Amino acid sequence: MKSSDVAKKFDVSIDALRYWEKAGMIPKVPRNSRGYRDYTQNEIEWIDFVTCMRSSGVGISTLVTYYQLFKDGVETKQKRQQLLRGQLVDMARRIKDMQKAYARLEEKLMHYDDHVEGVFTKQEVKK
Repeated sequence: MKSSDVAKKFDVSIDALRYWEKAGMIPKVPRNSRGYRDYTQNEIEWIDFVTCMRSSGVGISTLVTYYQLFKDGVETKQKRQQLLRGQLVDMARRIKDMQKAYARLEEKLMHYDDHVEGVFTKQEVKK
């Protein structure tokens, strides 16, 4: 699959795909006879994983570490599981924080017209 097709499929830039490869977050992408990147199912699956993790707040360094551990083989299985469990804990905290913020915004909007704007009264704001 061409870079442009992969970028479109995952709604990321071609530059992001190149960066992820260079940074070591995804496998090195094979090249076709013309020297262009030719993504295989293997790279597509890694990109799917990386885009999901990035959208949920997992950092680049964590993904680089995870991929390096994966490349190091089966003996790193426990380390990879530990890393992913740590990410689950972090995500759960972020979800809780987001739910709290969501509830606060929802409450604010429900009572928005009841609140005074800053130090001004409603009458002064109308002027």
